[in-house]
Amino acid sequence: MEYIGDIFFSFVIFIIAYIIFKFDFSKKLARKGIIEKDFRGCYILKYPKHAELHNKDVIYKIDMDNFFKLNPKLKGKIPVIERPDLDVTNPNAKKEELEERRKIREKYAIKDLEME
Repeated sequence: MEYIGDIFFSFVIFIIAYIIFKFDFSKKLARKGIIEKDFRGCYILKYPKHAELHNKDVIYKIDMDNFFKLNPKLKGKIPVIERPDLDVTNPNAKKEELEERRKIREKYAIKDLEME
C-alpha cells in the first residue's frame, strides 16, 4: 500500500508535464514579453561596430544583418537610429551620449503613451 502514493505522485507529474508540452506554455511565456506586435517603444541604436535593440527598457545586443535576415517582416517597422562612436578625445563624450540616449528613450516613451 505504500507504493500507491508514489504512483499517484508520478501520475500527477506526468499529467502536468503533458499539459505543459501539449499547450506549449513554455514557448508562450518565453515569447510574451519580448517584442510587442505593433513594435511601440522599440528602436535600434546602430553604432559602427555594434547595434542594440531597445525594447521596454531592456537592451539586446544584435547583429543587424542577421537580425533582419531572420526577421524580414520587421524591416521598416522598427526605427533604426544611426549613432557615431564615442569620441575618446572629448572628456564629455560619455555625458553627451547618455543625454542623447535619454532623449531618444523619452521620445519613444512619449510616442508609446500617445498611441494608447
